[in-house]
Amino acid sequence: MKWPTYRTLAKRAESLGLNRLVRLVGSWRGLLVLTYHRIGDADQCEFDRGVYSTDEASFAEQMAFVRSHFEVVSIDDVVRRPAADWKKRQAVLITFDDGYIDNYEIAFPILKRLEIPALFFVTSGFIDQRSISWWDEIAWMVRKQYAGASDEEVDDAIVEIVENYYEIPEAECEAYLNRVGDDAQTGRYSDASPVWMTWEMLREMAASGMSFGGHTVSHPILTRTRSGNWEHELTEGRRRLEEELSVDVQVFSYPVGNPDCFSADLKQQTARHYRAAFSCYGGVNQGRGAGNWDRFDLRRWPVYGPMRQFHMTTTWPQLLN
Repeated sequence: MKWPTYRTLAKRAESLGLNRLVRLVGSWRGLLVLTYHRIGDADQCEFDRGVYSTDEASFAEQMAFVRSHFEVVSIDDVVRRPAADWKKRQAVLITFDDGYIDNYEIAFPILKRLEIPALFFVTSGFIDQRSISWWDEIAWMVRKQYAGASDEEVDDAIVEIVENYYEIPEAECEAYLNRVGDDAQTGRYSDASPVWMTWEMLREMAASGMSFGGHTVSHPILTRTRSGNWEHELTEGRRRLEEELSVDVQVFSYPVGNPDCFSADLKQQTARHYRAAFSCYGGVNQGRGAGNWDRFDLRRWPVYGPMRQFHMTTTWPQLLN
């Protein structure tokens, strides 16, 4: 039996009016944390198109929908209030990961116009060094190698190589990327990456009330690295954000955020420096039909696709608990 995809379920639920009906009744209670990466036209990107959450028009529509249907909260609300306070609420927190420039150019004006507070988890080394991320570099090399191939072939090749990267220890990562560059006959990407925000942009966002969280210095999958590196990644990224933005960085998000990307030991070490930490594998926190409130595994829903999928995500988030 072939199970329907999430996209198919979203389309059916929307066409049958199920999402609207369930929203009237209220399908969940608690804190739903939505995660975005990039906003814009993925088809025009020579890097990883898989990190595009949605386009500009859809993002604006999504934010207007959230503002109309839910209680939009800030990170200060989350760290200040105890778990019991969320059991009867339908609260939404908007977050972004990594520090992409379209967060400033596209998302920030929309958030400001709608008066929606958002939390940006920034990888400090990307801002400081303008270095390319490993997933964007893989996509760039593969796109050069498969020039002329169908989008499906290219995307499948990128996904396979990225998934292989996930499984290797940190000590082998550079050699792996070198092999990908050799196979693609491109070599490694050597220019400064054009995709990151600047400190000036981030300061403007901070002055307008946006919040910021730690997301390491170099975006390693921490459970693939030596635990001796954790302290540097946890603290130096935070230090740079506080130094440049004059803000209090209270929270952290684990790179990639899948259950195997953090551990009990890592959570314990994170708790020495932050008031809370976020994963990114779906679900809703606390409340009816929700997961337990674990302050160092606060769950987030990664957003992808058009409005009908967003309606599904915000109507049935407890399905992935």
